[in-house]
Amino acid sequence: MISNSLPSSYANTVAPYAPLGRAAVGQEDTELKSSSFKPTEQLAESVHSQNRRLPDERPNDEVEQDRQAALSQERRANSGRTEEELKTEQKQIQDLAARDREVRAHEQAHAAVAGQYAGSPTYSFVRGPDGVSYAVGGSVEVDTSPIPGDPEATLRKAQQLRRAANAPAEPSSQDGRVAAQAAKMELEARAELRAKEAAEAEEQNSLRGDDVKKEDESQAAGSAGDAELARREREEERIAQDENRLQREQLEFEEEQRLLDQRQARAELFNESTRRNIDINRRLIEIGVFADNNAVGSFLNKTV
Repeated sequence: MISNSLPSSYANTVAPYAPLGRAAVGQEDTELKSSSFKPTEQLAESVHSQNRRLPDERPNDEVEQDRQAALSQERRANSGRTEEELKTEQKQIQDLAARDREVRAHEQAHAAVAGQYAGSPTYSFVRGPDGVSYAVGGSVEVDTSPIPGDPEATLRKAQQLRRAANAPAEPSSQDGRVAAQAAKMELEARAELRAKEAAEAEEQNSLRGDDVKKEDESQAAGSAGDAELARREREEERIAQDENRLQREQLEFEEEQRLLDQRQARAELFNESTRRNIDINRRLIEIGVFADNNAVGSFLNKTV
């Protein structure tokens, strides 16, 4: 049996053992008390003293069975009891030994699965007709408190305790209550874990929203910056085009000015050459080299 609230005195308190066909110890009537059959007595021993017993003192091996047979023969020789009484006593010993094995296996299954959350098994004993103490009941104390601030660890603990409560082949009613308590703790841990995950998700969404907002602002700022950069690039391109146009116009003007200067120079040269020719012809006429066919009044004397 697994227990989470077992009183300290309960482990050593058991109901009086009642041999087959007889009343419990201390509850016999007057006739039975005066009979030659001695009732069994209840004995409380700790599990540590039971575990320290020598192998030939344990009730479940061949050595013990041989010893019990020898004791039975000795008692038969000394007490003169009937064969039927001896068979009844031997049956009681066998039943107690089977119960001892069952109780120990039951409690050890609890302790093995519960692990660090369980204490050592404790047993309640009765003394059999052969004088040997047999375990007829037991319990394992377990810690069923949740782990504060850690719902995941509490969930794992509750699952382990539920498996420990159901570990024996035939769980007791107390084992069922402990399993139900562990299942309740598991549900509460799951609810706390879901609430914690929801809070973390909400916080993550809030942080993600802030990041998205900052990213949008950054993108908006980046878009504005890109637009401004594009505008500046267009302005610089326009200025460059204007400068190129002005340079071309300047070159064209300079070329036209050069051509104009060339024409002006040729015109001046031509005029100068013409003046020199006129002067030369006048001088030639004056010195009589050429006749002046255009003397004053000569056109009037011509017959047309």
